[in-house]
Order: sequence, then C-alpha cells, then structure tokens
Amino acid sequence: MAHRWVSILICFLALWATRLGAQDVYDEWGGVYHPYHINVTAKTPAPKGYKPFYISHIGRHGSRYPVHAGYVGNGLDPLRKADSLGLLTSEGKRLMEAFARLDSISQGTYGLICELGAQEQQGIARRMAAAYPGVFSQKGRDSVACYSTHKQRAILSMTNFSAALASSAPAVHFGFVAGEKYYDYLCREDMAAPGLKGGSRKADRAMEEQFDYQGFYSRIFTDPVAAHACFKSDRLMAETCVTNGSVADYLGIPELVRCLTPSEFEAASRIYNAKQYFQHCGSAEQGEWRMHIMDPLVLDFVEKADAAVAGNNVAADLRFSHDVGMMPFFSLIGLQGYDTRLSFEEVCDHWNATYMMPMATNLQLVFFRGRKGDVLVKVLFNEGESSIPALGPGPYYPWPALREYLLSVVE
Repeated sequence: MAHRWVSILICFLALWATRLGAQDVYDEWGGVYHPYHINVTAKTPAPKGYKPFYISHIGRHGSRYPVHAGYVGNGLDPLRKADSLGLLTSEGKRLMEAFARLDSISQGTYGLICELGAQEQQGIARRMAAAYPGVFSQKGRDSVACYSTHKQRAILSMTNFSAALASSAPAVHFGFVAGEKYYDYLCREDMAAPGLKGGSRKADRAMEEQFDYQGFYSRIFTDPVAAHACFKSDRLMAETCVTNGSVADYLGIPELVRCLTPSEFEAASRIYNAKQYFQHCGSAEQGEWRMHIMDPLVLDFVEKADAAVAGNNVAADLRFSHDVGMMPFFSLIGLQGYDTRLSFEEVCDHWNATYMMPMATNLQLVFFRGRKGDVLVKVLFNEGESSIPALGPGPYYPWPALREYLLSVVE
C-alpha cells in the first residue's frame, strides 16, 4: 500500500511540473486530442562500453482531422436543427458556423492525419536517427520493419515516420505491412466495447454534478428547454464541443472550443479525461480486464526483441497504432504514469491525457549490448527517459529482467 501511494505522489508531482508549460486551460486539458508533447528530460548515458543496436517502438498516429463526419455531426446536426426552429442565439450561430467550417475543411480528409500530424511523425523519426545513429549504420543489421493497423491515419503516420528516418539513414532497407491482421494485436479496440458503457454512465453523472448546463445552454439557445428536443443528451452536446473543439483549435478554428468558458471547458474535459482512463487504462474499476486485452502486443514486443538480441538483421521494429490500444498496453506493462490503479474520481488529480496520451504518443525501447554480450534496455516515453517502476527507477534495465517481467504480466 505504501508503494502505491509513493508511486501516485511521484506521478502527481511530475504532472504538475509538466503543467507549468501549459498556455491556458484549453491547452492544459486538451487531452487525447492535444498535439504531440515531447517529454523533455535529462539524458542519462549508457554505461561505458554499451552500444545501441536495436529499437522496439510503438507510436500513436499524428494529429488528425476529426475521425469521421458523424463525430462532427454530434454538434453540427442538432445546432442546425435548432437554428431551423429559430432557437439559436448569436453565440449559438457562431458555434454552428465553427462546426460547419470544421466539417468543410475535413471533407475528403476525415480520419486522416493533417500536416501537423505528418510533421510530428517526421520530427520523432529524425530525432531518433540523430540520437542513435549507430543503430541505423550496422553491417548485417540493415532492416527496419514497419507495422500498422489498417486505419489510414496510422498508415500515413508510418509513411511519414519512415520517410524521415530513411532520409537520415539511407543505407537501411524498410519493409511495410498493414491491415486488420495487425489491428488485431496493435489495437483490439472492438474487444473493449463491453466496458465502454460504464464509463459513459459515470461521465453522465459527473457532468450533472459538475458542469453548468444552464449557463452553457442559455448562451447558445434562446429557449434551452425547447432546444432539448434537438440533441441526444446533455453530456454529448457539451462533450462534442470539447473533443471536436480541441481538434478544431489546431486546425485553425479556435472559436469552436472557446464557445465554452474556461471553467466549463475544464470541467467537461476533466470528466472526459476520467472517462478515457476508466474505459482504456488500468482503472480501479475494470483495469485488470481491460489491460489484458493487450496481452498479444506484449508477447510481440518480447518475440521481436528476442530475435533482435539473438542476431537477426532488424535494426528497429516500428509499430503504428491508436490511443485506445496503447493506453491499456502501457497500463499492462506498468509504464511510469500508468502504473497505478485509479478510480474514476481520482484520475484527474494524477493523470492527464494531454501529457500521457497526446497525438503521436510513442514508446521506444532502445537495446544496448555490452562488451561481454549482456543487454540493457533504455525506456523512453515521448522521447524522454521513463521507467517501469515495478523494476526500479530506470531508465535502463537488464533485458533478462525486463523480459521476465513482461512475460509475468501476461495472463
């Protein structure tokens, strides 16, 4: 029990230290829709005589357009219906116009990464090549294997990452595969469906207690009671302004998210943050069941690393996935910041997706071989040094110990 609370305190202090760089509440609580955050930390050199030879990676797709038209429609359609009934205030009309602009610029690109997302992936790849040039200039180890889900945003992220890496490592050969087969172990979101409703119910209750619906609706609708017939639920109407608004903000439409006051945005976004943790992380309520959906991905990391350590020709295994696959995976392996079991009510005091799962979030395990042949692994989260607290402070771990631990967490 004492270890658990020490770990929570460390996570809490680290979170608040990172928050000092936030511009405002809209930036601070952008959540899973926030653009990429590089985790800037000190660089601890490997012990003398250890040289990097292999990188095992997984990354979320980069910043994107809204995932599909129906997602924007959660806000745009009811606002248009209310407008046809003469129920929108001038502020409500501005909100409707912001949703319409988001829909307009997303036509033909729904679900795809945007220019910012491409730049995020390219930047991560270039910094990887600059930090570990020796990995990509080895004789007899000159291949990079790239795996993606079948979603186009993941494939485009893989493409941008690999193109940038190739420009820095021209001697390396790249192989690319993608498809539902790879979705089945890189993400597996469909298997999580039974646990989603519980998070939505908790979010409904929390919004009723903490969100000022009256103040929000009175600014948007001339008759909030009559306007209720235009949309599905109170939470969804407010939540869609948070989720679509955070995306619209980096696409050049800041008006959408700022239809919410700072206090309204923070309240709604914190509740959405807690819902995401409840549904996809190692939550106190359903974490054990949710995490183990990602057992196959842990085994994939071990299997590919074993092959690299044994002496194949692969310099790096690069995987491209989604937040809903990576959150339970990070929770399962006990990555720093994901290693505690928090209830819905505790989440936002200790875990903020703005820093823990922004767009292009990535984990890099960098393998170093010593002069005697032993292997150390460095853990990097969003390019900064991280750890597996169950194994000690890190960022370096002996591969046999890390391997044994990873196999132990799999059911």
